[in-house]
Amino acid sequence: MTIYMYVLAYKMNGKFWALTDKEKENVNSNIIHFINNYRKNLISIKYYKSIRHDNDILIWSASDMPINLEGLKEGINSAIGIYGKSEYSMFSLYEHSPYVNATNSLEDTLKTEPKKYFVVYPMSKDREWYLINYEERKKILAGHIGTARSDKESPGIISYTTYSFGLGDQEFVVLYELDDLAAWSHVTEKLREVMARKWIINEAPIFVGIYNGDKLVI
Repeated sequence: MTIYMYVLAYKMNGKFWALTDKEKENVNSNIIHFINNYRKNLISIKYYKSIRHDNDILIWSASDMPINLEGLKEGINSAIGIYGKSEYSMFSLYEHSPYVNATNSLEDTLKTEPKKYFVVYPMSKDREWYLINYEERKKILAGHIGTARSDKESPGIISYTTYSFGLGDQEFVVLYELDDLAAWSHVTEKLREVMARKWIINEAPIFVGIYNGDKLVI
């Protein structure tokens, strides 16, 4: 099965923030109601309040058909109505890494309860990376993976590497679920020391979301 990933970032506008608390709750309920009814078309969907200044909601979804992800976007647009719009999106393929021996089902990795925090960002590498022979690349990435997995603060961090070659403005979309933002930041800092960092040319913008049950924007 081919799995497609889709991340949408929504910004609520001044009209929304001028509403009464009850009216805001109604907008929130409209979004959640649509999402719950649409789940049958998806492999998974999780949603978060966004910390970034330029968006308020993060929607992370997966499906075996891109048209279902497009339908999700249209439905959320309708549920939000005049009160906001999508400001950023990332579309990618979720596949087993050619550098890691894995036997688990990718679909099963997505069917878990949301952790407290969600981090996602686009990533691209320098062309020189792809000119290195495969075995050497595998060795370099083994160092990266080993450093991440052996760090004392890494337990509880779940990572997903997805691929956007020819599908988006980036080459990869990298997603993480975690329960401790400080631990995540410390592990990320440690990974700045590994050789694989040499060929990364972009990792922005970075989105951080907080899971808050059915309270997306209020």
